[in-house]
Amino acid sequence: MVKHNNVIPNTHLRKHWQNRVRTWFNQPARKLRRLNHRRDRAAQAFPRPVDSLRPVVRCCTQKHNKRQRAGRGFTLEELKSAKLGAAFARSIGIAVDHRRKNKSVESFQANVQRLLAYKERLVLFPRKDGQAKKGLVNDATAETIAKLGGQQNTERFVVAIPQAPKREKAQPVTQQLKDRKVYRELRQEWANAYYAGDKEKRAKEAEAK
Repeated sequence: MVKHNNVIPNTHLRKHWQNRVRTWFNQPARKLRRLNHRRDRAAQAFPRPVDSLRPVVRCCTQKHNKRQRAGRGFTLEELKSAKLGAAFARSIGIAVDHRRKNKSVESFQANVQRLLAYKERLVLFPRKDGQAKKGLVNDATAETIAKLGGQQNTERFVVAIPQAPKREKAQPVTQQLKDRKVYRELRQEWANAYYAGDKEKRAKEAEAK
């Protein structure tokens, strides 16, 4: 019998778990189906690359923003700096995202260089054989097309995304590093930022007097 003023045990443990078991026996078949789907998609897109060119962006939040990944599309400012129009860029395999904003000069310049590198490597087939036209990107000549030999870019990224090394290399601990008071420097920087407003106020009052 239960001691003290406790609730009478009334747990209901008849869940019939056998009826709710999830199986995954179709995993190998789905893997093969995805492979065949990728191959069919590449064959339909031939000789175009499998995916569009995408910008390099940083992951969200302070925890993950060290890693670079592919973004949704290039901004209109980036396309303008690379001397491309939005509609024409989409027609030659460049993803465009008119909602994205450029908040960093460094990333803006990196994406512009990415577009320029893509333009240099791009081989644009003419709409009609033997009738190459000139435009924002000139059509390829028959000789250039012949050198390709029916190759297709099936990589995940049309232009590779640079990744910073995850670990920093070990460095010898010098006497200069030992003598440095890092905690004191950090506290001093914090104090300077915290009291900056008061110092400016006092300086203005002193000038007024």
